[in-house]
Amino acid sequence: MNAAFYSFLPSGGAVRVAGNQLYHLRDRFKWRAYLPEGGVPLLPEADVSIASYNFPAGQPLRGIARIAAPLLLWRKSFVYRKLCERIARDVSTDGSEALLAHSSLIIASPPILSFPGPPSVYYCHEYPRYIYEKGLYKTGSAVTDLLIAPLLAWEKKVDRQAAQAATILVTNSRFMSEKLGTVYHRKAVVVRPGVDTEIFTPGHESGGNYVLTVGALSEFKRHHMVVEALALIPENQRPAMVTAADRGKEGYARYLSAIASKLEVNLTVEKQVSNNRLLELYRNALAVVCPQRNEPYGLVPLEAMACGTPVVAVNQGGFRENVIDGENGLLIPVDVNSIAEAIQYFCRNHRHALEMGKTGREFVISHRSSRVEAESIADLMEKASRKN
Repeated sequence: MNAAFYSFLPSGGAVRVAGNQLYHLRDRFKWRAYLPEGGVPLLPEADVSIASYNFPAGQPLRGIARIAAPLLLWRKSFVYRKLCERIARDVSTDGSEALLAHSSLIIASPPILSFPGPPSVYYCHEYPRYIYEKGLYKTGSAVTDLLIAPLLAWEKKVDRQAAQAATILVTNSRFMSEKLGTVYHRKAVVVRPGVDTEIFTPGHESGGNYVLTVGALSEFKRHHMVVEALALIPENQRPAMVTAADRGKEGYARYLSAIASKLEVNLTVEKQVSNNRLLELYRNALAVVCPQRNEPYGLVPLEAMACGTPVVAVNQGGFRENVIDGENGLLIPVDVNSIAEAIQYFCRNHRHALEMGKTGREFVISHRSSRVEAESIADLMEKASRKN
Protein backbone atom coordinates (compact mmCIF):
# COMPACT_ATOMS: atom_id res chain seq x y z
CA MET A 1 0.00 0.00 0.00
CA ASN A 2 1.25 3.49 -0.85
CA ALA A 3 1.26 5.54 2.35
CA ALA A 4 1.97 9.18 3.17
CA PHE A 5 3.60 10.38 6.38
CA TYR A 6 3.35 13.94 7.69
CA SER A 7 5.34 15.34 10.60
CA PHE A 8 6.26 18.85 11.73
CA LEU A 9 7.19 18.32 15.37
CA PRO A 10 9.48 20.10 17.83
CA SER A 11 12.19 18.28 19.74
CA GLY A 12 11.10 15.95 22.51
CA GLY A 13 9.39 12.63 23.03
CA ALA A 14 6.74 13.07 20.34
CA VAL A 15 9.25 13.24 17.51
CA ARG A 16 10.92 10.06 18.80
CA VAL A 17 7.51 8.35 18.73
CA ALA A 18 6.91 9.50 15.14
CA GLY A 19 10.37 8.42 14.06
CA ASN A 20 9.98 4.97 15.59
CA GLN A 21 6.62 4.44 13.89
CA LEU A 22 8.04 5.24 10.46
CA TYR A 23 11.16 3.18 11.10
CA HIS A 24 9.36 0.03 12.24
CA LEU A 25 6.84 0.26 9.38
CA ARG A 26 9.36 1.13 6.66
CA ASP A 27 8.89 -2.25 4.97
CA ARG A 28 5.17 -2.73 5.59
CA PHE A 29 4.10 0.18 3.34
CA LYS A 30 5.61 2.10 0.45
CA TRP A 31 6.12 5.39 2.22
CA ARG A 32 6.62 8.96 1.13
CA ALA A 33 7.25 11.42 3.96
CA TYR A 34 6.12 15.05 3.56
CA LEU A 35 8.17 17.25 5.87
CA PRO A 36 8.15 21.08 6.13
CA GLU A 37 11.58 22.47 6.89
CA GLY A 38 11.98 23.55 10.50
CA GLY A 39 10.68 20.42 12.19
CA VAL A 40 13.09 18.17 14.06
CA PRO A 41 14.60 15.37 11.93
CA LEU A 42 13.08 11.95 12.52
CA LEU A 43 15.20 9.31 14.21
CA PRO A 44 16.08 6.55 13.65
CA GLU A 45 16.65 6.98 9.92
CA ALA A 46 13.93 5.05 8.09
CA ASP A 47 15.36 5.37 4.56
CA VAL A 48 12.05 6.30 2.91
CA SER A 49 11.25 8.73 0.11
CA ILE A 50 11.07 12.30 1.43
CA ALA A 51 9.43 15.43 0.03
CA SER A 52 10.86 18.49 1.83
CA TYR A 53 9.09 21.86 1.81
CA ASN A 54 10.69 25.25 2.29
CA PHE A 55 8.98 27.13 5.12
CA PRO A 56 10.95 30.28 6.07
CA ALA A 57 7.91 31.79 7.80
CA GLY A 58 8.11 29.02 10.38
CA GLN A 59 11.44 30.16 11.84
CA PRO A 60 11.34 31.15 15.55
CA LEU A 61 11.08 34.87 16.25
CA ARG A 62 14.30 36.28 17.67
CA GLY A 63 15.76 39.65 18.53
CA ILE A 64 13.98 42.76 17.30
CA ALA A 65 11.50 40.63 15.31
CA ARG A 66 9.78 39.73 18.58
CA ILE A 67 8.42 43.30 18.76
CA ALA A 68 6.23 42.51 15.76
CA ALA A 69 5.27 39.07 17.14
CA PRO A 70 1.45 39.54 16.99
CA LEU A 71 1.54 40.39 13.27
CA LEU A 72 4.16 37.77 12.42
CA LEU A 73 2.21 35.05 14.24
CA TRP A 74 -0.75 35.80 11.96
CA ARG A 75 1.48 35.47 8.92
CA LYS A 76 3.13 32.28 10.17
CA SER A 77 -0.23 30.58 10.81
CA PHE A 78 -1.76 31.57 7.48
CA VAL A 79 1.35 30.59 5.50
CA TYR A 80 1.44 27.26 7.32
CA ARG A 81 -2.18 26.52 6.43
CA LYS A 82 -1.48 27.31 2.76
CA LEU A 83 1.58 25.04 2.85
CA CYS A 84 -0.57 22.22 4.26
CA GLU A 85 -3.03 22.74 1.41
CA ARG A 86 -0.18 22.39 -1.09
CA ILE A 87 1.12 19.25 0.62
CA ALA A 88 -2.39 17.74 0.64
CA ARG A 89 -2.55 18.21 -3.16
CA ASP A 90 0.84 16.53 -3.54
CA VAL A 91 -0.23 13.61 -1.35
CA SER A 92 -3.30 13.09 -3.54
CA THR A 93 -1.33 13.45 -6.77
CA ASP A 94 1.28 10.93 -5.61
CA GLY A 95 -1.42 8.29 -5.19
CA SER A 96 -1.19 7.62 -1.47
CA GLU A 97 -3.89 5.31 -0.17
CA ALA A 98 -3.62 6.43 3.47
CA LEU A 99 -2.01 9.26 5.43
CA LEU A 100 -0.40 9.08 8.88
CA ALA A 101 -0.09 12.54 10.43
CA HIS A 102 1.28 13.70 13.76
CA SER A 103 0.64 16.86 15.76
CA SER A 104 2.47 19.92 14.47
CA LEU A 105 4.35 22.99 15.64
CA ILE A 106 2.27 25.89 14.33
CA ILE A 107 -1.27 24.56 14.59
CA ALA A 108 -1.49 21.42 16.72
CA SER A 109 -3.87 19.48 14.46
CA PRO A 110 -2.16 19.86 11.08
CA PRO A 111 -4.49 21.51 8.51
CA ILE A 112 -3.41 18.94 5.91
CA LEU A 113 -6.17 16.79 7.40
CA SER A 114 -8.86 19.29 6.41
CA PHE A 115 -8.09 19.29 2.69
CA PRO A 116 -9.16 16.62 0.18
CA GLY A 117 -6.90 13.59 0.28
CA PRO A 118 -6.67 9.93 1.23
CA PRO A 119 -8.15 8.52 4.46
CA SER A 120 -6.08 9.62 7.41
CA VAL A 121 -4.88 8.45 10.81
CA TYR A 122 -4.07 11.41 13.05
CA TYR A 123 -1.83 10.66 16.03
CA CYS A 124 -2.67 13.50 18.38
CA HIS A 125 -0.04 13.76 21.10
CA GLU A 126 -1.77 16.68 22.81
CA TYR A 127 -4.32 19.38 22.04
CA PRO A 128 -3.12 23.04 22.20
CA ARG A 129 -3.74 23.66 25.87
CA TYR A 130 -3.27 27.43 25.61
CA ILE A 131 -6.44 27.55 23.49
CA TYR A 132 -8.67 25.20 25.46
CA GLU A 133 -7.52 25.72 29.07
CA LYS A 134 -7.86 28.91 31.10
CA GLY A 135 -4.76 30.52 32.53
CA LEU A 136 -2.43 29.27 29.78
CA TYR A 137 -1.02 31.54 27.10
CA LYS A 138 0.40 31.04 23.62
CA THR A 139 2.75 34.00 23.99
CA GLY A 140 3.44 33.44 27.69
CA SER A 141 1.51 36.56 28.66
CA ALA A 142 -2.20 37.33 29.15
CA VAL A 143 -1.65 40.83 27.72
CA THR A 144 -0.05 39.75 24.44
CA ASP A 145 -2.51 36.87 24.07
CA LEU A 146 -5.27 39.49 24.27
CA LEU A 147 -3.66 41.27 21.33
CA ILE A 148 -3.89 38.11 19.24
CA ALA A 149 -7.33 37.00 20.46
CA PRO A 150 -8.77 36.93 16.89
CA LEU A 151 -5.83 34.75 15.78
CA LEU A 152 -6.42 32.34 18.68
CA ALA A 153 -10.11 32.10 17.75
CA TRP A 154 -9.18 31.36 14.13
CA GLU A 155 -6.52 28.84 15.21
CA LYS A 156 -9.05 27.08 17.44
CA LYS A 157 -11.42 26.73 14.49
CA VAL A 158 -8.69 25.41 12.18
CA ASP A 159 -7.35 23.03 14.83
CA ARG A 160 -10.79 21.56 15.60
CA GLN A 161 -11.70 21.20 11.90
CA ALA A 162 -8.50 19.26 11.23
CA ALA A 163 -8.94 16.93 14.21
CA GLN A 164 -12.56 16.25 13.27
CA ALA A 165 -11.66 15.64 9.61
CA ALA A 166 -9.25 12.78 10.36
CA THR A 167 -10.66 9.38 9.44
CA ILE A 168 -9.28 7.88 12.67
CA LEU A 169 -8.14 9.91 15.66
CA VAL A 170 -5.44 8.27 17.80
CA THR A 171 -3.85 9.38 21.05
CA ASN A 172 -1.38 8.14 23.62
CA SER A 173 -3.34 7.50 26.84
CA ARG A 174 -6.78 7.07 28.35
CA PHE A 175 -6.22 10.39 30.10
CA MET A 176 -5.67 12.21 26.81
CA SER A 177 -8.47 10.30 25.07
CA GLU A 178 -10.94 11.66 27.62
CA LYS A 179 -9.58 15.18 27.12
CA LEU A 180 -9.86 14.93 23.33
CA GLY A 181 -13.44 13.75 23.66
CA THR A 182 -14.23 17.01 25.42
CA VAL A 183 -12.18 19.22 23.10
CA TYR A 184 -12.88 17.64 19.71
CA HIS A 185 -16.18 15.90 20.44
CA ARG A 186 -15.08 12.56 19.07
CA LYS A 187 -13.63 9.32 20.34
CA ALA A 188 -9.89 8.73 20.10
CA VAL A 189 -8.31 5.28 19.85
CA VAL A 190 -5.56 4.76 22.44
CA VAL A 191 -2.21 3.47 21.16
CA ARG A 192 0.40 3.92 23.86
CA PRO A 193 3.84 4.98 22.62
CA GLY A 194 6.66 2.57 23.16
CA VAL A 195 10.40 2.81 23.62
CA ASP A 196 13.13 1.22 21.54
CA THR A 197 14.74 -1.02 24.15
CA GLU A 198 17.68 -1.71 21.85
CA ILE A 199 18.64 1.97 22.09
CA PHE A 200 17.53 2.77 25.63
CA THR A 201 19.54 0.19 27.56
CA PRO A 202 21.01 0.06 31.08
CA GLY A 203 24.53 1.18 31.85
CA HIS A 204 26.39 0.26 35.04
CA GLU A 205 24.56 -0.49 38.29
CA SER A 206 26.39 1.82 40.66
CA GLY A 207 23.85 4.62 40.45
CA GLY A 208 24.76 8.26 40.04
CA ASN A 209 24.95 11.15 42.49
CA TYR A 210 22.29 13.27 40.80
CA VAL A 211 18.58 13.21 40.10
CA LEU A 212 17.48 13.98 36.57
CA THR A 213 14.54 15.93 35.18
CA VAL A 214 13.86 15.96 31.45
CA GLY A 215 11.75 18.31 29.37
CA ALA A 216 11.30 21.83 28.05
CA LEU A 217 12.21 24.78 30.24
CA SER A 218 8.64 25.67 31.08
CA GLU A 219 6.45 26.13 34.14
CA PHE A 220 4.42 23.16 32.84
CA LYS A 221 7.36 20.84 33.41
CA ARG A 222 7.74 22.00 37.03
CA HIS A 223 11.50 21.44 37.30
CA HIS A 224 11.42 24.05 40.08
CA MET A 225 9.48 21.66 42.33
CA VAL A 226 12.42 19.27 42.29
CA VAL A 227 14.83 22.09 43.20
CA GLU A 228 12.56 22.99 46.13
CA ALA A 229 12.29 19.32 47.15
CA LEU A 230 16.06 18.82 47.15
CA ALA A 231 16.43 21.85 49.42
CA LEU A 232 14.44 19.94 52.04
CA ILE A 233 17.03 17.14 52.15
CA PRO A 234 19.91 17.65 54.59
CA GLU A 235 22.92 19.06 52.76
CA ASN A 236 25.18 16.11 53.59
CA GLN A 237 22.63 13.73 51.99
CA ARG A 238 21.47 15.95 49.14
CA PRO A 239 22.17 14.73 45.60
CA ALA A 240 22.83 17.15 42.79
CA MET A 241 20.26 17.85 40.07
CA VAL A 242 20.58 17.82 36.30
CA THR A 243 17.87 19.19 34.02
CA ALA A 244 18.06 18.04 30.39
CA ALA A 245 16.11 20.47 28.22
CA ASP A 246 15.42 20.24 24.51
CA ARG A 247 13.95 23.76 24.29
CA GLY A 248 12.17 26.36 26.40
CA LYS A 249 12.15 29.82 27.91
CA GLU A 250 15.33 31.59 28.93
CA GLY A 251 13.39 33.38 31.65
CA TYR A 252 12.43 30.08 33.26
CA ALA A 253 16.02 28.83 32.98
CA ARG A 254 17.22 31.94 34.84
CA TYR A 255 14.51 31.42 37.46
CA LEU A 256 15.63 27.82 38.01
CA SER A 257 19.25 28.84 38.43
CA ALA A 258 18.29 31.65 40.81
CA ILE A 259 16.22 29.48 43.16
CA ALA A 260 18.83 26.71 43.05
CA SER A 261 21.50 29.20 44.09
CA LYS A 262 19.30 30.64 46.83
CA LEU A 263 18.40 27.18 48.19
CA GLU A 264 21.96 25.86 47.81
CA VAL A 265 21.00 23.11 45.40
CA ASN A 266 23.69 21.98 42.97
CA LEU A 267 21.82 22.37 39.66
CA THR A 268 23.14 21.90 36.13
CA VAL A 269 20.87 22.81 33.21
CA GLU A 270 21.89 21.21 29.91
CA LYS A 271 20.20 22.66 26.85
CA GLN A 272 19.63 21.18 23.38
CA VAL A 273 20.67 17.78 24.67
CA SER A 274 21.51 15.23 21.99
CA ASN A 275 19.97 11.76 22.02
CA ASN A 276 23.32 10.22 22.96
CA ARG A 277 23.80 12.63 25.83
CA LEU A 278 20.23 12.03 27.04
CA LEU A 279 20.89 8.29 27.07
CA GLU A 280 24.04 8.85 29.13
CA LEU A 281 22.16 11.03 31.61
CA TYR A 282 19.39 8.45 31.99
CA ARG A 283 21.82 5.61 32.62
CA ASN A 284 23.88 7.40 35.26
CA ALA A 285 21.13 9.07 37.30
CA LEU A 286 20.26 8.09 40.84
CA ALA A 287 16.62 8.55 39.82
CA VAL A 288 14.57 10.31 37.15
CA VAL A 289 11.97 12.64 38.66
CA CYS A 290 8.86 13.50 36.64
CA PRO A 291 6.89 16.39 38.20
CA GLN A 292 5.15 17.56 35.00
CA ARG A 293 1.65 19.01 35.19
CA ASN A 294 -0.94 16.68 33.66
CA GLU A 295 1.56 15.19 31.21
CA PRO A 296 -0.50 13.67 28.35
CA TYR A 297 1.44 10.42 28.42
CA GLY A 298 4.97 10.66 29.69
CA LEU A 299 7.67 9.07 27.55
CA VAL A 300 10.39 10.19 29.98
CA PRO A 301 9.61 7.62 32.72
CA LEU A 302 9.48 4.84 30.11
CA GLU A 303 12.85 5.83 28.65
CA ALA A 304 14.29 5.92 32.17
CA MET A 305 12.80 2.49 32.95
CA ALA A 306 14.26 1.07 29.74
CA CYS A 307 17.66 2.24 31.00
CA GLY A 308 17.07 0.48 34.33
CA THR A 309 16.84 3.75 36.25
CA PRO A 310 14.23 4.16 39.00
CA VAL A 311 11.47 6.70 38.46
CA VAL A 312 9.58 9.14 40.68
CA ALA A 313 6.43 10.54 39.02
CA VAL A 314 3.57 12.69 40.25
CA ASN A 315 0.16 11.03 40.34
CA GLN A 316 -1.29 13.00 37.41
CA GLY A 317 -2.04 12.64 33.72
CA GLY A 318 -0.61 9.79 31.70
CA PHE A 319 2.03 8.88 34.30
CA ARG A 320 -0.64 6.82 36.08
CA GLU A 321 -0.87 4.49 33.07
CA ASN A 322 2.80 3.52 33.14
CA VAL A 323 4.19 3.95 36.65
CA ILE A 324 3.04 1.22 39.03
CA ASP A 325 3.73 2.51 42.53
CA GLY A 326 6.23 0.38 44.41
CA GLU A 327 6.92 -1.90 41.45
CA ASN A 328 8.52 -0.02 38.56
CA GLY A 329 8.68 3.37 40.28
CA LEU A 330 7.13 5.63 42.88
CA LEU A 331 3.85 7.44 42.13
CA ILE A 332 3.50 10.33 44.54
CA PRO A 333 1.24 13.30 45.40
CA VAL A 334 2.00 16.64 43.75
CA ASP A 335 3.96 18.40 46.49
CA VAL A 336 7.59 19.08 47.25
CA ASN A 337 7.59 17.12 50.50
CA SER A 338 6.53 13.94 48.70
CA ILE A 339 9.19 14.47 46.03
CA ALA A 340 11.85 14.96 48.72
CA GLU A 341 10.75 11.82 50.57
CA ALA A 342 10.84 9.74 47.35
CA ILE A 343 14.34 10.94 46.48
CA GLN A 344 15.54 10.19 50.00
CA TYR A 345 14.00 6.73 49.80
CA PHE A 346 16.10 5.89 46.75
CA CYS A 347 19.21 7.39 48.40
CA ARG A 348 18.71 5.13 51.43
CA ASN A 349 17.48 1.99 49.66
CA HIS A 350 19.94 1.47 46.84
CA ARG A 351 19.13 -2.22 46.40
CA HIS A 352 15.40 -1.59 46.08
CA ALA A 353 16.11 1.23 43.64
CA LEU A 354 18.04 -1.21 41.44
CA GLU A 355 15.21 -3.76 41.69
CA MET A 356 12.68 -1.15 40.59
CA GLY A 357 14.94 -0.22 37.70
CA LYS A 358 15.09 -3.85 36.54
CA THR A 359 11.32 -4.27 36.94
CA GLY A 360 10.83 -1.07 34.98
CA ARG A 361 12.89 -2.36 32.06
CA GLU A 362 10.95 -5.64 32.08
CA PHE A 363 7.70 -3.63 32.00
CA VAL A 364 8.82 -1.63 28.97
CA ILE A 365 10.00 -4.74 27.10
CA SER A 366 6.75 -6.60 27.84
CA HIS A 367 4.18 -3.82 27.56
CA ARG A 368 5.63 -0.70 25.90
CA SER A 369 7.55 -1.89 22.86
CA SER A 370 7.83 0.66 20.06
CA ARG A 371 7.56 -2.18 17.52
CA VAL A 372 4.21 -3.38 18.91
CA GLU A 373 2.99 0.23 18.97
CA ALA A 374 3.93 0.66 15.31
CA GLU A 375 2.05 -2.49 14.32
CA SER A 376 -1.08 -1.11 15.99
CA ILE A 377 -0.71 2.06 13.93
CA ALA A 378 -0.29 -0.02 10.77
CA ASP A 379 -3.53 -1.88 11.48
CA LEU A 380 -5.33 1.45 11.85
CA MET A 381 -3.82 2.69 8.58
CA GLU A 382 -5.19 -0.34 6.76
CA LYS A 383 -8.55 0.08 8.46
CA ALA A 384 -8.67 3.73 7.36
CA SER A 385 -7.73 2.88 3.77
CA ARG A 386 -10.71 0.52 3.53
CA LYS A 387 -13.01 3.47 4.24
CA ASN A 388 -11.96 5.17 1.01
